[in-house]
Amino acid sequence: MQVGIKKIHENEWQVHIGCAALKVDRFTLALLQITLEHLMALEQGEHHSTLQSYIKLGLRIKALSPSYLQKLLRELQSADLVILMRLAADETFNQMVMENSGGILSRQISDDLQDAVIPSEALCKDAIRRIVEKTFELEATGVIEFLDEETRYI
Repeated sequence: MQVGIKKIHENEWQVHIGCAALKVDRFTLALLQITLEHLMALEQGEHHSTLQSYIKLGLRIKALSPSYLQKLLRELQSADLVILMRLAADETFNQMVMENSGGILSRQISDDLQDAVIPSEALCKDAIRRIVEKTFELEATGVIEFLDEETRYI
């Protein structure tokens, strides 16, 4: 069976699976990719964590410039951010968030990180999903932009 993905609009993709075709948004497309990775790993007898894939998707915001990161952080719920920070255990990411949050929010996040208990896997995935969906939404509307070495302007 063949699987194909085609971009239609900024936040709309068409996925072909055999004879079937469906339109999905970017988060659903990312979930499809996670599911396919999971199935391929299981097929080869390997272990694959969907939660780790969610975390990897959430850590994509590390690629934002400080000004875009600040815009994104204003839109996110601090409780969701704390969950991602605890699960990822990435000091670089944590430092980026703290440096680009306001003073009060930074202190609140710091306190929450020390006291936070990691919830169930389902609640963790929901929190990361909200972060990723907001990231995709802001990117699609042009509020934030992921820049890399291949980004060029005319």
